[in-house]
Amino acid sequence: MEYFKLIMALIGVLALVFVLFWLMKKLNSRVYMNSTRNLKILERVNIGQDKCLLLISVCGKCMVIGVSQNHTEKLCDLEQTEEEIAAAIESKSGENPSFSESLKKVMGNMFDKKK
Repeated sequence: MEYFKLIMALIGVLALVFVLFWLMKKLNSRVYMNSTRNLKILERVNIGQDKCLLLISVCGKCMVIGVSQNHTEKLCDLEQTEEEIAAAIESKSGENPSFSESLKKVMGNMFDKKK
């Protein structure tokens, strides 16, 4: 009987280790590198399972990137630099605009230019 309890405790601990390993693997897949010397992810918006939009700065130039599980595509370049975007946000009193509001503005400007 004593061995049975010992084996069941061992199985329970092993099951807990595997569950924790699985959870860490799932959580770490969502972690991304926030910034490096020349590349910064300014904002990230999930738009579906395994799909997101990234507002990134590469050497001070900003762009919007669409990322899915099998594909990555540059959607548009922004005329403003990272510093200009940060200054515009700081100059506004009170609230910072959300990424979706900024994206709507940029996409609207992009479509206006094509006309």
